[in-house]
Amino acid sequence: MAPALLTMTGNIDVFSVLTFRSLAGAGLILLLTWLAIRWLTEFLDRLSARSSQARFFINWLQPVVRITLWFVAILLCFNLLAPSRDTFLAGIASIGIALGLGAQDLVKNLIGGLVVLADRPYQLGDRVKIGEAYGEIDHIGLRSTKLTTPDDTRVTIPNALILSEQVYNANSGVPDCQVVTDLFLPPDADPDLAATVGRESAFCSPFLLSRKPVVVLTQQGFDQGPFLRLRIKCYVHDHRFEPRIQSDITARATRELLRLGVLQRWQPGT
Repeated sequence: MAPALLTMTGNIDVFSVLTFRSLAGAGLILLLTWLAIRWLTEFLDRLSARSSQARFFINWLQPVVRITLWFVAILLCFNLLAPSRDTFLAGIASIGIALGLGAQDLVKNLIGGLVVLADRPYQLGDRVKIGEAYGEIDHIGLRSTKLTTPDDTRVTIPNALILSEQVYNANSGVPDCQVVTDLFLPPDADPDLAATVGRESAFCSPFLLSRKPVVVLTQQGFDQGPFLRLRIKCYVHDHRFEPRIQSDITARATRELLRLGVLQRWQPGT
């Protein structure tokens, strides 16, 4: 296959049709596309901030519009730089050889980007876990996906990873998501009392989505010593407040458990 492609590209001078005018035209198309995408992104971001209900639809629309515009711009550039059929085929052959020799990772990333758009395992604004990275998706491109962790760290993930890694989505295109808060108590703590405190702490939180259920579980565990784990599962009305509701529930439950004397029985070394 490769010798045939080389023969094709050898018989046709791909650069014979490249003129300053055609190169300038292609450059202008790419520049205008970049400016249009930047303006549209800023406009959609402002629109998303004003309408919380339409936020996830707008976030889904952004990468689709961006990738479609780039695809159209690349086709226009190809048509401009390769006006004849033979030149177009020669250019495609050259690109195929380059991809086959050294750009396999890029091709995998591009395929992964198309899979994300078609299969939609996540969209902009979703809270996901991909590999070891966990956070909110804030950019979906053809080559990579970017998310921001709860610690405000930007993580760039090649789209090829989506084809092989498991993707965990906490909210799947809606604002609310389930939040799990674990508290560790002395092994002899009353599980019924602990469950009551955990439930009341969740219902008192201003970040709680009260129309969805609150589930409180207790379980004995052991790690360098026995303990009682109190697990509080509830829903936050906006997934961006996940760390805040965890902190709020922990603070409320801890204060109440200290007042009831439950935590005082847990002394270091016992």
